[in-house]
Amino acid sequence: MNRLEEFLQENGLALIGKLSKGWTSEVFLVQDSEGRTLVLKALRDKSNRRDMVAREAGNLKLANSVGVGPRIVKADTGANVVAMEYIDGVPFSEWLGTNPPKNVLNAFIDELYSQAKRLDGIGLDHGQLAGRGHNILVRNGLPVIIDFEKASTRRKCHNVKVLDSFIFRSQNSAVVKKIREILGDEVPRIKTD
Repeated sequence: MNRLEEFLQENGLALIGKLSKGWTSEVFLVQDSEGRTLVLKALRDKSNRRDMVAREAGNLKLANSVGVGPRIVKADTGANVVAMEYIDGVPFSEWLGTNPPKNVLNAFIDELYSQAKRLDGIGLDHGQLAGRGHNILVRNGLPVIIDFEKASTRRKCHNVKVLDSFIFRSQNSAVVKKIREILGDEVPRIKTD
């Protein structure tokens, strides 16, 4: 029995399936004995990032302290597994493609900036908020920032600045073009306090 199977058995978890596989880790969907769906992020054996569980868990706990990210349920460095709340949502760029109404998009952006500002306030730089928006999920029209493995308290925080570029400023970005199509060319005033 491997470490993941032992972790599942010891914690009364049933494997539902694999969500994704990266170089460092694999992500699984599981169900606990109370019927709650959780996500398990498990270190791959061939990964050289042996501190993944400690980093993800520590950064996620810090983010949770200001109401950001999926709630951490358990971290087990021996089994190299982090268990967290399952976010039933879609990636931001996919959601944006559904043409959300202007008022819904504005509320989403306000909340996303609020979360970024809270992360900046505690000195936690996510480091991967831009790109294709895969680390920002949309649940019920609101953002949930995920994947804190590469976040850092040692780097200067740029979460708000990164979002500003990703959402409004990058000239050739499909995200910026879509947001302008929905909201118009006027950049909204962001309420982050």
